[in-house]
Amino acid sequence: MRPLLPKEGKSRSLTRRAFLHTSILGVSGIALASCTRGIMQRNDIEITERTFSLPNLPPAFEGKTMTFLSDVHAGPFMDVDEMKHIVQIVNDLKSDIIVMPGDFVTSDPNEIEPFAEAMASLKAPYGVYACTGNHDYYAGIDLVSRGVEDIGFKLLRNENTALTIDGQSLYFIGVDDSDASSIKYYVDGKPAPHIEAAWQGIPHNAATILLCHKPYMFEDFAKTNTGLMLAGHTHGGQIVLGRIGRTVMTFSTLASQYVDGLYLPEHLKSKTQMYVSRGIGVVGVPIRINCPPEITKITLTNSPS
Repeated sequence: MRPLLPKEGKSRSLTRRAFLHTSILGVSGIALASCTRGIMQRNDIEITERTFSLPNLPPAFEGKTMTFLSDVHAGPFMDVDEMKHIVQIVNDLKSDIIVMPGDFVTSDPNEIEPFAEAMASLKAPYGVYACTGNHDYYAGIDLVSRGVEDIGFKLLRNENTALTIDGQSLYFIGVDDSDASSIKYYVDGKPAPHIEAAWQGIPHNAATILLCHKPYMFEDFAKTNTGLMLAGHTHGGQIVLGRIGRTVMTFSTLASQYVDGLYLPEHLKSKTQMYVSRGIGVVGVPIRINCPPEITKITLTNSPS
């Protein structure tokens, strides 16, 4: 991996994860004692601003903005009033586009109704684009899909869609959470019908943005030369005991090296970038430590970054 800031290489990932596991357990008492403020961060939403240079971005999209939020997790720790507050924050950012890569609910089919009630008020001139997350499957993917589509979201389930302005197009690609791992077959030239469907009909050298809930398969997706991949799932670790440079001391690193922020691929010829959101909601316990929830406002450009 070639991240924006220095980080250990993939070949050392297992050693690094073992070190992190030991370090986290060793310092957890000290860290937890020192992060009382972090426990209050569950409702302290941080607005981050990023500019991404997309290859082949048409002039009509130069300077256009997207609000990116993930992992709302409607449920026991995210009620309808909290979600309405989030909607107000997003609407106040006045972005041209809104993108949401999954985990709208936590696990209960009844959670889609309050989610839809709150999120129906999201406003963006060019629409809301989304894909599914693993928790949406726990609640019943067909029910959740209908719920978000009924309020006007463009839910991309192994498909793409062109947003066209002045005859110029930007393509949004959405991959279902249950099918994302098959990208490894697709880039190896093996049958992968779900991924093939997601990329079907996209012109060569088109500007593309991929919505994929989990960031785990980034290196494989980077081989498609997608301009920008947006992911969530990790919650930024949710409980972060410390940081050493770009190394995040959290149990999430035992599952993936991609936790939050910007990542660039190891494959130097790939122009794909990935941004992993810390998300909005929580799972398991209603706290965040040293890891505030995040809403990201992205500005698109074709200028070299």
